Amino acid sequence: MLKDGRVAFIGHQLGGVIPAPNNRDQQVKSARAVQITYYLHNYDSLTQDAIAEQWESEFCRLARQLAAASEDLYVQSLTSLSLWRDFHRTGVLARSEVLVSLVLILLAATVSSSMRDCLRGKPFLGLLGVLTICIANVTAAGIFVISDGEV
Repeated sequence: MLKDGRVAFIGHQLGGVIPAPNNRDQQVKSARAVQITYYLHNYDSLTQDAIAEQWESEFCRLARQLAAASEDLYVQSLTSLSLWRDFHRTGVLARSEVLVSLVLILLAATVSSSMRDCLRGKPFLGLLGVLTICIANVTAAGIFVISDGEV
């Protein structure tokens, strides 16, 4: 219940909830986590983009300070900058798995296209088919990265 008499429901922003005993109003006795959401809106202005980016950077710095200052408090910030960092970090982490799977796919395409009969067996055709698909995927990923994920 807010001071002005309105009732606010923030259950979707709480975690580790312990409900109040013997209460029909579904009140919360305690919660171990809370999510605080704040939206920045800019009106497609370069100046406002710069201010929003500066605000996000300052917010992340403050979140890191809060996390370092308290052992009992775990602070995690999620902003558009953190999403960008996670996107690029995932690419670096997944590089070895992608290369291994690519080699396995190339090997499977070559072996499955091979036959005892040299005239009917086309291992290079299978190999070129897989390479064509890989080139198309790399091109699509390149376009996605160049356009900052706004395709």
